[in-house]
Amino acid sequence: MNNIQQVKVKSQENEIHKVLQFIEQICDENNIYNSYYANVVTTITEAFNNAIEHGNNFDSNKYVTVSFQAKNDGLTFCIEDQGNGFNPTKVSNPTDSNYEGESGRGLFLMGLLSDKMIFENNGSKVCFKFLISNMNKDVYDQRKDRLQAFLGQNIHTKITN
Repeated sequence: MNNIQQVKVKSQENEIHKVLQFIEQICDENNIYNSYYANVVTTITEAFNNAIEHGNNFDSNKYVTVSFQAKNDGLTFCIEDQGNGFNPTKVSNPTDSNYEGESGRGLFLMGLLSDKMIFENNGSKVCFKFLISNMNKDVYDQRKDRLQAFLGQNIHTKITN
């Protein structure tokens, strides 16, 4: 159960279909459906897009590697680019009341939809843990409520400014 599977694709947005096929195959093999599947797809898609844009700076000569490992407690996906990395603690928090930027929302969303987000290799690799024990309705409802609160706050902020 600890075998690592991976797909390595060119750093191009049109390669996303290969990543989505990879995710779908893994989720089918591990019986991941419905809302939890949506969490996995959204998280990995956002990380893939960040790797292309921020990590590899749209350089189509570089690659993005998406890897997967199933363990007894859950599923781990890692996305690694060939960039220089970044310091995730320096990214603005979009839930901060003083937030006025455009960056940081993707990191917030990925952290919200996954159970654990870990940065490695100076930020050029990010891993997401999806715990099997959390694949239930209660956790889904909690995540949905936090996301709706965030979106409602953002919508309210944009309307009042």
